[in-house]
Amino acid sequence: MTTTPSLEALLRIGPFHSALRAAIRRRGLTLERLRLRLGQQDVAVALSTLSDWQQGRVRPVSPKSLRAVAVLEELLEVPPRSLLALLEHTGPSGWPDVVPGMIPGFNANDLEILSRHDRVFVDAERHASRVHTQMVVRARNDGVDRFYAHYFCDDTVETAQLRQEPVRNCRLGRSTRHEAERVVVHELLFDKPLREGETWVFEFVAHDATRIDSIEYAHGVRCFLAQSLIEVHFDPAALPVDPHVYLQDWEEQEPHRTIDLVPDHTNSVHHFETDVSVNWVGIRWSWA
Repeated sequence: MTTTPSLEALLRIGPFHSALRAAIRRRGLTLERLRLRLGQQDVAVALSTLSDWQQGRVRPVSPKSLRAVAVLEELLEVPPRSLLALLEHTGPSGWPDVVPGMIPGFNANDLEILSRHDRVFVDAERHASRVHTQMVVRARNDGVDRFYAHYFCDDTVETAQLRQEPVRNCRLGRSTRHEAERVVVHELLFDKPLREGETWVFEFVAHDATRIDSIEYAHGVRCFLAQSLIEVHFDPAALPVDPHVYLQDWEEQEPHRTIDLVPDHTNSVHHFETDVSVNWVGIRWSWA
């Protein structure tokens, strides 16, 4: 079982919106009450803005917003600059500390992920041998020209068995893995540097040669994601039992089941989610 990060841990590793939400929950304050207390200190923040901040839809970046975050730290009784530090951090909040140093120049905050479509192919041996991913991203700054695909492996997966194949509008750059943390990072280079606000569509395939029965597929959501589509295609010789959707946030001890799925005539199931702000979205199944 994965241990859910405490508020103290979230204040160290992020992401910002999860740490803010956990701090608000611990203090037992409603967003309206928090807005009123901010107003008492001459800090005006709309209720919708507070909601966007804690859901990860918007990050406070303006001087006025950062001032509000500093006051929030006082009201929520968290250490000074603990929330602000998460906003200043340029690395991948919420990931193991080792990840930013695995590839020099690693920065996961300069791209906004608008849409992600994963097609998972489970073979006759019950193994998810490949995942075809299409992504739509938008540059937050000028000059962004790459995406970092990262994978967290459990003890049943050999990190050396994971291979990345660029398919469209990208090419493979550097790749590295950290055996102790069970992390693999692949750098996918775009065909050109993007301008701020420019969107880019690209596709890649992850191949996994590990011959272990697969029972789930999920992807992490660090910030707000407008659209997420996961499809799982099963070989006719290996049909699943009880496929269902699950969601999980950092604060939750266990994932919670949301939707039961039924394979269609192509032996496939899918889940489409919009306005995603939870940290994990996935499909899980069993074998007879």
